[in-house]
Amino acid sequence: MHHRMGRFLLLPALTLVVASAWVPITFADPQATLLNQGCSQYNATPASAFIAALNSTFASLRANLSAASSVGFATAAEPRAAAPAFAMAQCRPYVAGRDCVACFDAAAERLRATCVAGRAANGGRAIFDGCMLRYESAAFFDQSTLPGNTQLCNGSAVQAGGFADAARALVADLAAAVPRVPGLAAAAASGGVYAAAQCVETVGEAGCAQCLNVAVGNIDGCPPNSDGRAVDAGCFMRYSDRSFFPANSTVDLAIYLRSGILDGKVPVAYDEA
Repeated sequence: MHHRMGRFLLLPALTLVVASAWVPITFADPQATLLNQGCSQYNATPASAFIAALNSTFASLRANLSAASSVGFATAAEPRAAAPAFAMAQCRPYVAGRDCVACFDAAAERLRATCVAGRAANGGRAIFDGCMLRYESAAFFDQSTLPGNTQLCNGSAVQAGGFADAARALVADLAAAVPRVPGLAAAAASGGVYAAAQCVETVGEAGCAQCLNVAVGNIDGCPPNSDGRAVDAGCFMRYSDRSFFPANSTVDLAIYLRSGILDGKVPVAYDEA
């Protein structure tokens, strides 16, 4: 069976959608702004069996994310189905509870409408500000970075001196620290910059480091724009001049940078949030 994901497909409407979203975050907020989407160019066969297996995995993911004990990450699989299906969902650490489920629902609806309905593409992924959802006809949970990883730069140039350097420094520290953080995710604030980075939990420390290294290279071209993102199959990175997460969700990155400071670099001082 042919199985290959097409490159990420950036939506022409993204600029218009995001431009209307740069307002202060009101929590709770599912952050269901679509950033990036891709569908495989191959269709699953038999289609009816694949769709049934996929519906089962999506239902399992939703039940997991809806549980009181949910950590905002779940995988599901129907490996013995006539047409196997594998799926994974993850919410940002600051998008939890009902907001996480709402973001998942938006992602599932998007994939069903664009990748499944009428064609049963054997793979698809949707990346939102608040969550990601991916499905395939073969196991993929250990994949970290894939062709199609990209940057999304938005907002006008920040005039405040030092913003671009502060943004680059903070995302670099996140890339170094997050692979060592439990759950492979962290948000931090420093020098007027708010940033977050996250890896899917199944890629492990090495896969997370690899993915975030690519993400840093991609997002580097965004400053001095006020907002930048890097998206990939196994990780997500974002910075902004405005907070997009609750004040109590930040992590002290210095704790994790001390365990392996690179090239003699001294960690920056992080704002109290």
